[in-house]
Amino acid sequence: MPQQPPAGIFGAGATMHLQRDWYIPAGCVGISKDEAGLSDATWASAGLQPWSRFGEQLPGGAIETDGDIPCLPSEVQQHLFKSPRLRHLSSLFRARWVDLELRITAVDSTAATIRVYLLPDDVSRREVDRAHPGLAKSRRAVLRALDFSKDAWHGKSLPSSAGYATPSTLGQSDTGDDVSLLQVFNRIPSPTPDPSLVGESHFRDAMYDLFDSDVSGLTTELYPYQRRSAALMLQKESAPGQVLDPRLVSVEDHAGSSWYLDPVAGTVLAEPRYYDGISGGILAEEMGAGKTIICLALILATKDFPTKPPELYQGGEPPKRRKIASLADMAASCATRNAVPWKSYFDAWKTQLGYEFGKCAEALQRNPGYYLRAAPKLRRGQRHAQQCFERPATIHLSPASIVIVPNNLVAQWKQEIAKHTKGLKVLVLTKHDPLPQAESFLGYDMVLFSQSRFENIVKQEGGISHSALSTVHFKRCIVDEGHKLGNSKIGHRSNLLIGLDAMNFSSRWIVTGTPSHGLFGVDDSRNPTGKQTGADGVVPQSQNGLASNESSTEMEKKDLQRLGSIASLYLKARPWANTNTEAEDTLADWDTYLLLPKHDPRSYGRWDCLKFTLNSLIIRHQLAEVTVLLPPVDEKIVILDGSYQDRLSLNVFAMMIIFNSVQSQRTDMDYFFHARQKKSLLQIVHNLKQTSFFGGSFFSSEEIARAVETAEGFLRERKVAISPEDESLLRQAIGVGHLAVKNKLRGLSNQFHEMPVCVQEFPGHAGQTWSLDGGSGDNVCTSASMLLSLQKLLHDAASEPEQLNSLLNGRLIQQGILERDKILAAGTPETTPGGREKKTETLAGNTKLGDDSPRKKSRTRGLNAANPKETMHSESLPAALQLTTITSTVSAKLSYLIDSIAQHQEQEKMIVFYENENVAWYLASMLDVASVPFEPCEDG
Repeated sequence: MPQQPPAGIFGAGATMHLQRDWYIPAGCVGISKDEAGLSDATWASAGLQPWSRFGEQLPGGAIETDGDIPCLPSEVQQHLFKSPRLRHLSSLFRARWVDLELRITAVDSTAATIRVYLLPDDVSRREVDRAHPGLAKSRRAVLRALDFSKDAWHGKSLPSSAGYATPSTLGQSDTGDDVSLLQVFNRIPSPTPDPSLVGESHFRDAMYDLFDSDVSGLTTELYPYQRRSAALMLQKESAPGQVLDPRLVSVEDHAGSSWYLDPVAGTVLAEPRYYDGISGGILAEEMGAGKTIICLALILATKDFPTKPPELYQGGEPPKRRKIASLADMAASCATRNAVPWKSYFDAWKTQLGYEFGKCAEALQRNPGYYLRAAPKLRRGQRHAQQCFERPATIHLSPASIVIVPNNLVAQWKQEIAKHTKGLKVLVLTKHDPLPQAESFLGYDMVLFSQSRFENIVKQEGGISHSALSTVHFKRCIVDEGHKLGNSKIGHRSNLLIGLDAMNFSSRWIVTGTPSHGLFGVDDSRNPTGKQTGADGVVPQSQNGLASNESSTEMEKKDLQRLGSIASLYLKARPWANTNTEAEDTLADWDTYLLLPKHDPRSYGRWDCLKFTLNSLIIRHQLAEVTVLLPPVDEKIVILDGSYQDRLSLNVFAMMIIFNSVQSQRTDMDYFFHARQKKSLLQIVHNLKQTSFFGGSFFSSEEIARAVETAEGFLRERKVAISPEDESLLRQAIGVGHLAVKNKLRGLSNQFHEMPVCVQEFPGHAGQTWSLDGGSGDNVCTSASMLLSLQKLLHDAASEPEQLNSLLNGRLIQQGILERDKILAAGTPETTPGGREKKTETLAGNTKLGDDSPRKKSRTRGLNAANPKETMHSESLPAALQLTTITSTVSAKLSYLIDSIAQHQEQEKMIVFYENENVAWYLASMLDVASVPFEPCEDG
């Protein structure tokens, strides 16, 4: 291993060789006789047969000699450095960044091998300047060209051009070519907390309490895997330790020692570089594994431990009081400022010895911990500097943990707190709850924020910085379903991230079962091929084997980028959070280091770098360890026969694809599947997924009629020759088009942008005005939105006989007309900011991709949404209303889901996954109609 030279061994301007053992024997480059530009006699001279060292130029043209290895003659060295092949090595040698040796290759007398010795960046820094960007660029070029093999080093083979990928794979046993990100995620090692790595005794004791599930205030016994996860979270908070820079590759030099290389930046180090580990991370246990109770156990285990001030503000001068205080108050102030865990000490003494310390506790509570944060220094020349002036701030140290959860999960967290804990002081802030003063946060163990309430504070004038939250340093922040933070970018941060950046935390956590969309924890441990399988165990294939590959690669790329945003922007994990202002370090662009060339041709990612990074950030048990403790899953695949409208919708899409393919000859730019129509192809595939649920609203009758007319004209004119097979397809598609145009129900779906629902025995014989088609009779075609409005009318009038009679004797008919007109107005086409109707793209054959904008219009929640006790029961209704029933919907999937949920909702809790917001909108509307309580999940 290279040793650090003694300080001051060389004077200013010295040109002496550095000691050879300070350099790393790294690799070789080759040079031919022709490239060297030497004469035959010189090339054949005996002086070039053994290894000869390049020497430093001395005054007068002489070459400095070394007693151990002979030096090249001056004229030979000069000729060699004039060769374009050695241009980069020449500049590096003169700057003493490299040392060189040359010998004619024994296997080919027309070529020579040049050994390259690299001076590490962490050696001899006082003697050799490393700040020159041109030299750093030259070294990167040399590293790309080096042959690192032992045969080339010992002259047994000619050096070859290594190529940029070779340095990045040195020291790796697995290049990861056949490994997916999902597999890397699933194979993250399970938590193995180690209390011996924690220095402070009270934290070690808390870890042992978690191991034993003996945490004060925790009323539920933890599973063994939950204990390990909570204990490792505590360990990462109390003793983050240090992590090796994941950008570095460990390489063995030709002397048998290790050195470290950053193949992207070209950094060369003799010793590994470490960073402080993050205090926090990502809790990514499987869904249903109890992530909430793990977090509650962590909060309870540390609730009596004071929050430490940041290291930057520790050990400063004690504050000066305006007047002399009592000795007790001064001692208490000193204890709280230095985060002494006084509560645990007093509790132990009381339990073991029976001592009471009431007055001491009162003094400590009178003198809460704080630190002074200096005002930021203004940059020179900053415009409007007087507007940015800030006074030094007093930052209060609060023992509370901030927990931010999606709005729909606030009730679940409150239930879990009530179910699993006692004595936990919790402040819940939702909707318009006022924000308390800074000092009030000192009395809580946990502050539960709804995400919308937190973001509203960010949006207010001044944001978090002008609120009480900015003057409090909290113990930790936990963001539930925090994978949303992965959508932020450096230049486009979400309101949630902006607010969190303005606050002070000792630890930062994200809680999520899926850190990104593609990481949903599918277990591949039982699949011997290592390939990703579907739910049926079959490896998914595409028709050409390419589309599926490209889609998974693109998803993997986005997943990696989201993880990078979480690591760098929220968790502040080094080196990914490095900045330009940090001396002696380099920026670490996540995309460059962790995206593979298959994701981006400009990236140089390595799977070993990604594995190391994820292992240091994520806490999760492998699925096989968790599933044995969870109830077994009885999987049943139900295959539904699509309804007539389902099949018609799919056929309309097939019609559009056929029209487009035949009339574009499958070659033009306006062909759906053209290489440059990727966006259109993705859109039509996205729409087809929705169509399998129900796609009646994608195409208007006018759009279908225009496409059919264009196809018929194409056949009549015969301007383009087509095959008999294409003509047959075209005629079949035309038949589908005529059928779709005539189908009244499909047209109504598009007109109203609603899912048609069939109702029997409509109340008050008012079905005609409440129907989508204006039809009357025993069966009425209406929609969920109409039915919700009807339910509200009847509910409000149920307790007032006069109002109910008025509805059933005519007013219900008038209300139906109003509701129908309101829904029609809400379903009008989208418009541009200028007020014009938004146009959708039209491709060959007058075909469209299909348009079904997300349902953003408000809908009435069911009667039991606010208070289930107010739900109407059929027995309390007049006999005429008790006969009204919903018989079906136009979607086979929706009808099946509603029937299944209604059947099991009294005894079971259910989770329904969906891929599209419109699917969720249709389902939620019908659940409201059926008075089935549910909690919507924003992420599907």
